[in-house]
Amino acid sequence: MPTEWIWLNGKTLPLSEARIGVEDRGFQFADGVYEVIRLYNGVPFTLAEHLQRLVRSAAAIDIALPLDVDKLDREIRNSIAQQRAGEGMIYLQLTRGCAPRNHVIPADISATLLFYFRPLPPVAMAGRGKGARIVSVPDERWKRCWIKSIALLPNILAKTQAVSGGYDEAVFIDDDIVTECSASNLFVVMNGALVTHPVGPKVLPGITRAVLLELARELGIVVEERPIRQVEAMAAAEIFITSTTREITWVKSWNDKPAGGERCGPVTLALHQAFQERVRNDTKGIPTSSVIAKSA
Repeated sequence: MPTEWIWLNGKTLPLSEARIGVEDRGFQFADGVYEVIRLYNGVPFTLAEHLQRLVRSAAAIDIALPLDVDKLDREIRNSIAQQRAGEGMIYLQLTRGCAPRNHVIPADISATLLFYFRPLPPVAMAGRGKGARIVSVPDERWKRCWIKSIALLPNILAKTQAVSGGYDEAVFIDDDIVTECSASNLFVVMNGALVTHPVGPKVLPGITRAVLLELARELGIVVEERPIRQVEAMAAAEIFITSTTREITWVKSWNDKPAGGERCGPVTLALHQAFQERVRNDTKGIPTSSVIAKSA
């Protein structure tokens, strides 16, 4: 089995040898933030946008990045090249660091920063796939969901509940309003318009979400960012979910009721085709991993 590598606080070493202190505040308090960056044939897609969101999330909880964004960008790209990483993702995590356990944030502490690569299967072509089965769950999360926090226990419990019940994803409902899903953003198509809940206390500013809204406007699709009641959303002509790793997945059923005609609708299909075209355009250069392979 090939060695898995991790970049940890400026050093690259086998993942199996990586060690973080027991009193790291990420471990004891979930005091940290994270990002997941998709790689297509070894090229990171929307890396700048992910790193900008990382900076926003870190600033929101007052964690200072141990290196500037340009340096981090280079370190990630160098790591991808060294590992000849192909189709997959980079998981990146930043915690406040290691210090004696205390609820009060210490004044002098060094952040812990790490990232590593994991392979993923290629995403299906637009419109293909069996469609997702989703189920509603109460939204019991905190009110700063726009921070990409590693404190994901409510998301984990919701996702596990959904999968244990034979579903693919859980949809959070807050006072009858559809917010987002346990690991994705949710969109519906009503009267030809693309509708999704605005970013805020209960909705993460998904990078795929942002790209999709931009593409929708380019395609002339009306975009509405507003709260949606559950009964309204469930009756939509088309429903789909988005994330960095899944791109766009059309929804086949919601709470065991047929959704969106149990098919990938025309707006969903057009958006997914446009998204995959954007990916091809943004990653069409020869991957660094391929260059290294040829020169090795």
